[in-house]
Amino acid sequence: MWDTRGLVAREYRRLSDRKGGRSVEDQGEDNRLAADEQEWTLGDPYIDDGRSASRYARRRRDDFDRLVADLNSGPSGIDSAFAAHVLMLWESSRGSRQVGEWVDFIELCEQKQVRIWVTTHERLYDPANGRDRKALIDDAVDSEYESYKTHRRLVRTAPKEAERGRPYGKAPYGLRPVYDPKTGKLLTWEADPAPAGEETLVGRDQAVRELFEILAAGNTPADAQRAFAKRGYLNASGRPFQREQLRAMALRHAYAGLRYYKGTAYQGVWDGLVPEPTFWTVHGMLSASDRATSPGGELLHAVTAVLTCGRCGKLMAPRYETGRPDAYRCSACGLKIQMEGVDELLIGTREEPGVLLAYLARPDIYEQLRAPSSADPVVRQVQADLARARAERDELKEATGETLAEVRLLASSLTKKEAQVLELEARERELLLPAVVLQMVQPGRDVWDSWAAAPLRSRRMAARLILGPGYLGRPCVMPSTHGGRHQPPAAERIEWRHAVESAPAVPEALRPDAG
Repeated sequence: MWDTRGLVAREYRRLSDRKGGRSVEDQGEDNRLAADEQEWTLGDPYIDDGRSASRYARRRRDDFDRLVADLNSGPSGIDSAFAAHVLMLWESSRGSRQVGEWVDFIELCEQKQVRIWVTTHERLYDPANGRDRKALIDDAVDSEYESYKTHRRLVRTAPKEAERGRPYGKAPYGLRPVYDPKTGKLLTWEADPAPAGEETLVGRDQAVRELFEILAAGNTPADAQRAFAKRGYLNASGRPFQREQLRAMALRHAYAGLRYYKGTAYQGVWDGLVPEPTFWTVHGMLSASDRATSPGGELLHAVTAVLTCGRCGKLMAPRYETGRPDAYRCSACGLKIQMEGVDELLIGTREEPGVLLAYLARPDIYEQLRAPSSADPVVRQVQADLARARAERDELKEATGETLAEVRLLASSLTKKEAQVLELEARERELLLPAVVLQMVQPGRDVWDSWAAAPLRSRRMAARLILGPGYLGRPCVMPSTHGGRHQPPAAERIEWRHAVESAPAVPEALRPDAG
């Protein structure tokens, strides 16, 4: 039996789930008592709180990596940055739940002459001893198998829990978890009224609502960042919000009371912080494929959302070249059209408004832009198509192939069906949510003033809706009849395409192709 009195020991504490298991503080107390009994000097601990050690973990264990680096920094444990003879673990699975990683670590401890104490075993192990080594590896095998069983159980139950609208994972900013007082099981989420900043009484839940109000009004995440900084709102880490964080928050389905799982949004068991239509409006703004922005996150051009290449069907984006006129250009085929002529045709000036502004100035604009009800035939058809596409997608998810070719075919079909569902969801929101456009046609105010004062995102949404197949038609740029700098007027190169038979009637004088 060894005389181990007077040794120096250091702990490694870890907890994967803060809601269960022995806390890192309790582990430390048990380890301290054991060190006192063994008459060891206890050094500073290594701690990974809220970090899994299984092969399914997604986050690195920073202090475990530091522990390994410290052991490798010298010829022995006591002569390295580790500076101890003994590594203390509350239980062996705290070290690792991966057999390969644990074996490598045991060999490292053997090489550095470091012994391993397991508090729950009340035993000191010597990695150089065959029996001790076998006992430690057997524990790792058992731990890895338990991790596998837990993972498989979660994989099987996750779809059912999602369909039931059950919350999962850490509650997002603005919401807080509610647990069963008897079992400790997560029941639901609720609004979190904790202060959003040190010098404000506004709760985190209200800060989230303000975020959606800012974005739904047509502002960008960069605008929201400036507003949050001015109001003193801080994120969960106590730091000012960045626009990337705010954008990610605004895409969280949980804020609308929805449980999102693998492409499907289910009704959650908790109350959302914002109405579902508001969430989908903001989601559509942030997810649009035409979000051309500056490096600072600012939107650039209103008509980027609608101008389409007539040759290949791609959206056209601004292109600036030294010594050449600014132009809109197709990134796929290179087709270009001068920007000045397009902006004059579509937007125009106060004295001579373009096609879009002339339409918004119509005396019957409110009737034209009235959102159709859910009983409208066009809306009902889109919703029926959406329900069928979702059902077909769900069937494809459950299907299995017997051969590699069948598996690939199913995967390809599922990808296409997912894209169809997203397209129909966007179409449904477009039909039911023209409210952003109505904000620009305020009674008693000049449309040009309303247009100029509106956030660029709102102008872009207005352009996407009005210059679309349901109203004036989508402007498609056709190839020029001749090359060179002297191009035909934009009106001669733009073809207006309609795809909806029930499009509102447009007076002859306002038709884009009139004359």
